[in-house]
Amino acid sequence: MVEDNRRWGFEEADDGDYEAGRRATPPSAAPEPDDVDACVGSDASGAVSVVVELDGRVRAVRLAARWRDSIDQRALDAAVPDAANNATMRALSRSAEAQGDLAAVEPRPADPSVDETPFTRDDAMRLFDAVNAELAAFTSGLDQTVNAPVQAESRGGHVRGTAQSGRVVRFEIDDRWAHAAPHPEMEGELAEVLRALHDRATPAPRPAGPAIAELQALASDPARLLRKVGLA
Repeated sequence: MVEDNRRWGFEEADDGDYEAGRRATPPSAAPEPDDVDACVGSDASGAVSVVVELDGRVRAVRLAARWRDSIDQRALDAAVPDAANNATMRALSRSAEAQGDLAAVEPRPADPSVDETPFTRDDAMRLFDAVNAELAAFTSGLDQTVNAPVQAESRGGHVRGTAQSGRVVRFEIDDRWAHAAPHPEMEGELAEVLRALHDRATPAPRPAGPAIAELQALASDPARLLRKVGLA
C-alpha cells in the first residue's frame, strides 16, 4: 500500500518546513477591476484573486506573482474562500442592479399554440392544482440544494472544498504541493474546485413544468385568458 504523505491545511506541521512561506512583504499589485461581464474578489492580503461571471460561476483564479512572500501557504486555505466569496458578493450586487425595473420589460408575445377552448371551473382547479404541485416540488428541491453542504475535490487530488448556502465555508489544500507547485497548476486546481462547488450548490433558475408553462402562456395574453374563461 502506498503511503499518502500529503499534508492538508488543517493538520499540524513543523514550522521549519514552511520558512520559505513566511510573511515578508505583501504583493504591491492593485486589485484587478471588474469588467463588463465579470467581477473580481481578493483576500485581504491580495495574494489571491478570483474572477466570477455575473451568475457567480468562477472564470479564473489568479495568484499574485510572489504570493508566498505575502502569506504562509497554510493560510491559502482561508485566502481562497475569502477571495471567492468576495467575488460572489460583488457579482450578486451587479446582477441585482442589472435587473433594473421589471415593469419596463417588454411583455412576451402571445403564444399562438395556446388552446382557446373555454375553461370550466373544473379545468381551472385542475390547472391550479398541477401548478401548486410543480411549485412544491421545485421548492423542496430548492431547499435541499441551498441548505445542504456540497463538496468537491480536484482531479489532481491536491484541493478539497465545501460550500453551503452559496458560500465557500471550508477549503483544504495540500501544503506540500502548495509550497512549490507552479502557479498555473495551482490556479487550475483551485478554479476547478470552486466551479464544481458553484455548480453543485446552484439550484434550477426558476420553477418549470407543463402546468406552469400553460399558466404563463395564458397570463402573457390577457385577452386570450378572458376569452377562455368566457369574459370576452
